[in-house]
Amino acid sequence: MKLKFHSILLFILYLMSAASTWGQTVNYPNRPIRIIVPYAAGGGTDSAARAMSQKLGQLLGQPIIIENKPGASTQVGTLSVVKASPDGYTLLMGTANLATNVALFDKMPYDAQKDLKPVSLITKVPVYIFVPSNSSIKNVPDLISKSKSNPDGLSYASPGNGSSAHLAGELFKNDSKSNLQHIPYKGSSEATTALIGGQVQLSFDNYGPVMAQVKSGNATPIAIAMPARSSLTPNIPTLKELGYPMEAYSWWGILAPTGTPAPIIEKLNTAIQTTLKDPEVRESLQKQGVEIIGSTPTEFADHIKAETVKWSQVSKQANIKAE
Repeated sequence: MKLKFHSILLFILYLMSAASTWGQTVNYPNRPIRIIVPYAAGGGTDSAARAMSQKLGQLLGQPIIIENKPGASTQVGTLSVVKASPDGYTLLMGTANLATNVALFDKMPYDAQKDLKPVSLITKVPVYIFVPSNSSIKNVPDLISKSKSNPDGLSYASPGNGSSAHLAGELFKNDSKSNLQHIPYKGSSEATTALIGGQVQLSFDNYGPVMAQVKSGNATPIAIAMPARSSLTPNIPTLKELGYPMEAYSWWGILAPTGTPAPIIEKLNTAIQTTLKDPEVRESLQKQGVEIIGSTPTEFADHIKAETVKWSQVSKQANIKAE
């Protein structure tokens, strides 16, 4: 008799829980949604989140609040989302650090693939090779040749140790057997200043941070690390065309805490796909030099797994660790 009563009680509790979850998903969202950006305000990730927020909020019927939580190579902001209630009201604007930090740090306060639920990949931000416009290096064959003929090699700037640009530089160095020396800077602004000031011979970086110097004639992109040319720079060859079929890019995407109900993930994904088709949103993102993607949650999860494996191998080979 006691066993039967216990079973009935468990069933009732299950029904109550299911009803509560159903109510949450049907009424979602009924209050503002926060998107945590794990960087300071004003950067590319922050700008992308804000470019999407108004249209996304209109589609969901609630305001989207962008909250910046920088620190520890995105770990501070990411951890705050991991610990948040899985109800769809706290989301993460995740970056390539979700894949690269695994290789750079011996200990992480979370497991990105277990503690976060991918919603949609938003963009890919290609890595380019840049040289000063007055450089004697005019193309990738020049770069490789000069690096090998110089006993000290050539120095290249990146926005920081362990950044996507740094990892791209090491992958290119390995694939091309170039003699390149990495010089890390504190962000793209400093790296670009060093490039046009002649402190380094080249740089690996995304297009957006260097765009102004390219337009003013101070810097020149000589290759893009993507399978196809970019519509933003159609005259710039891919490294694949030049015999080095490597792909390297930063990326941004929306994730939620693990345990967020599937109907909420689906609703967010649908709204994001619609947002990314909006002409104003597309124009705002493309001005930052990004490739607009959009994906299913499963495609985004597979992307994070593949990127983690890829960059872990590069980091191990080049012995790269966080500073």
